[in-house]
Amino acid sequence: MSQGPLEDMALAAGYSMQHIFAVAPHLMEQLVRHSPLTYDDFVAQIDKDLNNVITITESGRQHHMDKGEDALTDHILSQLKQLYPSAHHDAQSGGHCDYYFEVRSAHGELYQWVAEAKLWNGFEYVYQGLNSQLIGSYAKGGVNNCRGGLIFYSKLSNGAKFAMDEWHTKLGDKGIHCHNRRSDGLRFDTDHKLNGGTGADFFVRHYCVDLYHAPTQQKLDKAAAKMQAR
Repeated sequence: MSQGPLEDMALAAGYSMQHIFAVAPHLMEQLVRHSPLTYDDFVAQIDKDLNNVITITESGRQHHMDKGEDALTDHILSQLKQLYPSAHHDAQSGGHCDYYFEVRSAHGELYQWVAEAKLWNGFEYVYQGLNSQLIGSYAKGGVNNCRGGLIFYSKLSNGAKFAMDEWHTKLGDKGIHCHNRRSDGLRFDTDHKLNGGTGADFFVRHYCVDLYHAPTQQKLDKAAAKMQAR
């Protein structure tokens, strides 16, 4: 079996075929991030990378309890920008959206994915981010722009699933079909029609980032009490 230029370069530098095979999956992921073959491939890779970054962020949640929406979004995007140079916070896409990804496909088509981020302050606050901002302003129809995300940050002492269960239930009460719910309840999808329900299709994946950390909350409460006592 003949070798290609990439294999020849690696072998000439002293690497074995085992080394080449070991990095092949990472190379394929980089190709999808920078030159995807299809829009679905592009969206699936964003989903995988975003979930990994959320897991890392939750592991260090003691460092994020005192951060607001913009600081949390900047933290997550700073990690994603290492993988996606086009990832931006506050980019213009029918308004200032929180997460914006753009790439040219292997065929030269422009692919886009947008998301709105909210700190969980109850259903109505987050719903405004979904309905008025993401669906009402940033989302676009079309086969290469029709997917996005709603990401909310939870600092609830009773857990992120409590918030996600309420979110799921009340979206259903508004007639929004929720499906593809993950086994832990912390991810699911919804389908929407733009332009007040008469326009193009837009599909949203919902993510919850669990940031509650009891020892850190106790420190923040003590600091707030000291400030009030002055």
